Amino acid sequence: MKTRVSALLLCVFLLLASAAPACAAGFDREVLDGVVYLREYVVLDGEFQGSWRGTAFFIGEEGKDPQYLVTNLHVIEHFLATGGGQGESRLYVVYDENDSEEAFLVDYSKDMDLAVLKLDQPTDKRVPLCLELPTQELVGSTVYAVGYPSVADVAVDALASYRTEDATVTTGSISRLLTESGTGRRVLQLDVSIQGGNSGGPLVTEDGTVVGINTFGVTVTNYDTSGAVTSEASVDYALNVEELIPLLDKNNVPYQIGRDGFPYLLVVAGAATVVLLALAAVLVLRRRRAKPAAVRVKKSPHKPEPSPAPTPQPTSTPNVSRSTPLLRSLSPQHGGAAAPVPGQPGILVGRDSAACQVLFPEGTPGVSARHCSVSWSEPTGEFLLTDLKSTYGTFLSGGQKLTPGVPCRLRPGDVFYLGDPENALRVELG
Repeated sequence: MKTRVSALLLCVFLLLASAAPACAAGFDREVLDGVVYLREYVVLDGEFQGSWRGTAFFIGEEGKDPQYLVTNLHVIEHFLATGGGQGESRLYVVYDENDSEEAFLVDYSKDMDLAVLKLDQPTDKRVPLCLELPTQELVGSTVYAVGYPSVADVAVDALASYRTEDATVTTGSISRLLTESGTGRRVLQLDVSIQGGNSGGPLVTEDGTVVGINTFGVTVTNYDTSGAVTSEASVDYALNVEELIPLLDKNNVPYQIGRDGFPYLLVVAGAATVVLLALAAVLVLRRRRAKPAAVRVKKSPHKPEPSPAPTPQPTSTPNVSRSTPLLRSLSPQHGGAAAPVPGQPGILVGRDSAACQVLFPEGTPGVSARHCSVSWSEPTGEFLLTDLKSTYGTFLSGGQKLTPGVPCRLRPGDVFYLGDPENALRVELG
């Protein structure tokens, strides 16, 4: 029996191994279908002043035609300087040599060097790219900078520079995640080469998700005592895609974090488990049928027949009182009110009166319509706090900002706040 079961387990293992998809190593070329050449034509006082170019990429819901694009603000600075569409300058996304479409400014952030553009209608000529919020685990991993750097066409006279296949891909790795002094921007330090024209393009991982926006490079020059140059090193940076989220939320721009893949391996594993159990059941039945009839042994007359074991009587279960998980508002506007917290999906906190169980008045600074959710985990005795891509962020009492969409475990008594410390709440057991 053991030999047969072992053989079955081995078959299942081989089945799973053959069904598991091979890990995709290297650059995901589907990313090129989400990148576009961005050109600005500037006409001032009726005279053509020239054109500037850069890179942008589409965002939106996976599987739907995109309408919105992201780029760096400095890519369109001449456009803004000449009236931002009110004058005679225009922005165009260029799909091919004879195929372009005008783009319009939605919003921008000067501090973050970000701009969001849109087309008049969604396009089927490109696809949206998914976003991924960088974590320390990405440090050292391979990333790719995609764009249309002007240096590539200066070195070689290219016949065309607009198509997806004309975009360049440079590879390297993330050196560290840091906050830029002076601006407070969160950036990714890279050993990937960022060139002029590449600005505004996506920095992607091997699975094709965008973790940064290619933004700038710095050349560090070392001199000897006589003033002669001894060495030069280029350090390049991409803006952390997390800085993009508030601008998108503010303007109700659709986007997607991560990819929802179909769990083929789990389906195969489930099917294999069913087959294994069915075969095991057949073997057990066969063994029972082959089992010889039991032989009764006549007991000696001098040994008394054992008394049957007493049947246990049902006993009443004592009424054990259990503490109730609560979310208590510490904001003066709620007067210390608390709401019970169930298990998943928990309760919502925010300004949306139709959806939120803990409701902040409309116009409360720092609070989004559906800001965060709180649920109770019975097995661990902890609360789970999840930021729902809020505009101003959800923070722990020490000031640590939560990553949107990633649950944070809280113990009873922990305090957090929404955007502003005055919007504080505490999880507790009542």
